Amino acid sequence: MAHPVLASTVLLLSLAAPAAAQTEAQLKEFFEGRLVTLRVDMPGTKDGVNVYPEVRRSIDLDRYRGDLRQYGAAIRAGDTVMVTLVKVKGDLVEFQLGGGGFGTFLDDTDTSVYIPLVGKSDREKFLETRVREEDNRGRRRQWQRELDGLRDARERENRRIWAARERLSELKRERVAYQRITGGSRFNVRYLRQVPFGLGPDDIMAALAEFVDFRALR
Repeated sequence: MAHPVLASTVLLLSLAAPAAAQTEAQLKEFFEGRLVTLRVDMPGTKDGVNVYPEVRRSIDLDRYRGDLRQYGAAIRAGDTVMVTLVKVKGDLVEFQLGGGGFGTFLDDTDTSVYIPLVGKSDREKFLETRVREEDNRGRRRQWQRELDGLRDARERENRRIWAARERLSELKRERVAYQRITGGSRFNVRYLRQVPFGLGPDDIMAALAEFVDFRALR
């Protein structure tokens, strides 16, 4: 005979997935493709803004300000933008705006460019050994002149590579900055345990009312 607690748990789990799917379908149908107006600036990152409707201060203001400083604003207060995706995931509802934020589509966030430096050649290593071990002064000076020439050439090439790294990194930083301010953003509506059963569009609009103007949808 099945344990009553285990049986109840299995039953609840079996009901949770269809309920979540139903909630997501309802939210998608109501919001996706429709326009809303922002009351606040939104950071240019897929991390977006976490909103906790069940607590008194619904957002972490320090993190919000820090993200705006770090990533810049992809959407400005007063901008009208499309809701591009609504997704229910366990204890949160993703409310994506204008593409969901830079990084949503596996965007490259690294602004550095790696070009390998030129290492010592076998000839340079050979000459270093010869200079150390050669007893004949004339031959040692000859080896040293050749070694100095190879070192100078390698250092010139590495200076050129360093300059190319910085130039390409700056171009990449500019590209990433542009992508951040054009990639949209998102709200993550987070609940303490899980998305409440029967959550509907009115609940999401109430949770985000401080940050989003939904009057056009009503």
